[in-house]
Amino acid sequence: MKQKIYTILLLLTVKLFFSQVIVGSSLNPSSRSIFSVVNQEDNSERSKGMMIPAVDNETLLPLYNISQADHFDDDSTMQGMIMYQKDIRRVVVYDGEKWKPTFYESGGRTTRASMNPATAEGDYPTVGCVLIGCGEKDVPFGFFNSNLDSDKLGIINPQGTVNSNFNNFTFKESGFYKILISLKVKTSGLHVSPPVISFRALKNGNILARNDVSLNEAILITAGANRVGTMEFLAMFDKGDQLKVQVSGGVSILTVADVYKIVPTDGTFISIEKL
Repeated sequence: MKQKIYTILLLLTVKLFFSQVIVGSSLNPSSRSIFSVVNQEDNSERSKGMMIPAVDNETLLPLYNISQADHFDDDSTMQGMIMYQKDIRRVVVYDGEKWKPTFYESGGRTTRASMNPATAEGDYPTVGCVLIGCGEKDVPFGFFNSNLDSDKLGIINPQGTVNSNFNNFTFKESGFYKILISLKVKTSGLHVSPPVISFRALKNGNILARNDVSLNEAILITAGANRVGTMEFLAMFDKGDQLKVQVSGGVSILTVADVYKIVPTDGTFISIEKL
């Protein structure tokens, strides 16, 4: 009798091992699926999905090891494992060496930020150039224009002190980004060559991109003239990289004194798009 029971159990085990597993239905939705979850209630009130294991953040993922360069130990037997990471709102997949975010939206996710329009003129980012010396100033951006600004990338993250250890954006996802910087500049000074201002994008404190913007044609005296200058570039950012924008002045030998002020209007903004 025991031998018959063992034989039946063995046959059932072999059948389960080589068969498909279907949850939620007796019908097989695909002959090529080894595991299927079927939603029989195709409506908004009774439809049901499948919950995969979730963690709050990267440090709780399997094989996390802060001492590793990529923060994870290697294990080829775990290739293809998936989990949901709550802080970045993404499914992540393990490739045998590290966990990577996946299942992105189909592009077009953009962060747009502007300057605070309530900034007093005395607090505008201002660069003064006298004969042979120019300074440099940070241009702080935030969510101030409810009609135009948005942070779909979730990267607006001002840290530190402006013009000291300031950083404006912290990237949550590795990848290529298209960045457009537009600044409305108020100039004043005495010169016979075009006033030039340098736009700089700093990644982790180092200059990533720079553009010397000529603001107008050569004139003798500029008093309160307003010009909009732009800089656009592509760059690679890793998760955790930081970005800020600076301005500095350009001096010609014919310049007596130049003052550049960044004015918080609709013409002053930054757009960051993940490609």
